[in-house]
Amino acid sequence: MDTEGTAKKCSACGGETVYLRDVHLKNELPFSPDFFDAALYRCPVCGHFDFYEREEDRLHRTQMEKQAEESRKFYEKLPDYRCPVCGQVGKSERCIYCGMSCVPLKRPEEPQREKAPEPEKKKMRRWFGGNDDKPDWEG
Repeated sequence: MDTEGTAKKCSACGGETVYLRDVHLKNELPFSPDFFDAALYRCPVCGHFDFYEREEDRLHRTQMEKQAEESRKFYEKLPDYRCPVCGQVGKSERCIYCGMSCVPLKRPEEPQREKAPEPEKKKMRRWFGGNDDKPDWEG
């Protein structure tokens, strides 16, 4: 929590401000959860008030941003699936639109594996002569 010993500069005149108290700020829009606590500072020279984010709120926000980034990276690593019925692409094995089982998509960054060459088929020896492409009974 901020205390009076913390010196901040006034954004209006550049003088040194004085910590007053923490205040609870909220958005007045209906059903809006936007609110936060701020430290209120006042400049004794010009009377200008400044709000600063509290240190514990800033640390909590940066921690939440790191968790969100890790979660996003994990989500991006999940394979993509395409629904064979409606054609929607998503990260779930079941389509969220029509409920059908989805087919995994190949990622473009995956290198295409080259197929191994098939071994040559040995030609069977014919005992009765004739054309090698025809069976023996056709002569």
